[in-house]
Amino acid sequence: MNKKIQIVLTSVSLLSMIGCNIDVPDRTLFTQISETIEESKANGVFLAEYRPNREIIKKAWAEIHWVYDTLGNIKKQRGHELYIEAIDSIGLSRTWERCMNGDTSNGNMGVKGKYLTFILTEEELSKDTLIYYIYGGKKRKCMGELQLIKKK
Repeated sequence: MNKKIQIVLTSVSLLSMIGCNIDVPDRTLFTQISETIEESKANGVFLAEYRPNREIIKKAWAEIHWVYDTLGNIKKQRGHELYIEAIDSIGLSRTWERCMNGDTSNGNMGVKGKYLTFILTEEELSKDTLIYYIYGGKKRKCMGELQLIKKK
């Protein structure tokens, strides 16, 4: 009996030393975000870059949803997402009324919650100017209109 316990403990010790990828998240199941516009272009998922009319927005771009396949290659998915890097914590609303009520249809995700995400419809993606309303900032209120103008 003592020998069996020793074998089990030795096996557990070896597995913990060499690892068995139990703690590695499965990146094939979750939509990924390119960290930069350049990476988005290199990944082949870039759709558009936008110039914001507000200084609170550092950068904004749209890309196709993508995941890694089991070999680590990029696999495009259905859907388009707007990624916004802002100076402060914000949310977006499609209407002024929703913004005034604090109702935002997005979330922060990705690299340490760095990007605000917003799902784009085909119609929105086809437009040269997107208009949303910003909610948040230090006062946690509707801060007004945000225009995102597609760069050519």
